[in-house]
Amino acid sequence: MDKIRRVATPLLFALLILAGCDNSTGETGDQASPNAFHSDEYGIGLAYDNHQAHAVTETSGYFGDPAWRLDAETDAPGDRLLVLRLNDSDEILTGELRLGVSRDPGQLERCTRPGPLATSSKTGTTELDGALFTTYRGGDAAMNHFQNLRAYRAVHHGTCYAIDLVLQGTNPEVYDPPREAPFSREEGFARLEALLQGLAFDEKPRGRS
Repeated sequence: MDKIRRVATPLLFALLILAGCDNSTGETGDQASPNAFHSDEYGIGLAYDNHQAHAVTETSGYFGDPAWRLDAETDAPGDRLLVLRLNDSDEILTGELRLGVSRDPGQLERCTRPGPLATSSKTGTTELDGALFTTYRGGDAAMNHFQNLRAYRAVHHGTCYAIDLVLQGTNPEVYDPPREAPFSREEGFARLEALLQGLAFDEKPRGRS
């Protein structure tokens, strides 16, 4: 079983305490600094280095602005908590970590099933801070645009947690002269997966027994 474990450091705990709300906390001075997101309601936090990524409020593009998880059904109830975008992303290639949640009974029931974007029925498992996530891969393509997905899904503390690692962009050959992506797809996914090291669950989310 592939396992990604969070290293519990004083810095991570300090960042999560400083976050204290459902927002990213900012920079200090003129230099980039570690940031942290935390949701009291859903009992999850993510500490990250803003030399690598920054929080954004929209994910618009050729494939639209999806709901709380990339492969959710139309009007599926849930909340998007966080989107982190790799800093050197551009229109040729963008990398994003998207975190969404739902406590809807129907979404909990189908939480870990591969969605319609899955490229196969094959799944794996990964442990993130004590929670066992089902993983699978997927994607879409149309009109020289592409979208690749590495999905992480877990039911934990009565909540469906959905983490989407997404690479999307445009075929650089359509430009004259052809353009180069800011990073390879392999590098992009490696950098997004590294962000998962900052994930931390609360022992007891608000309102959960």
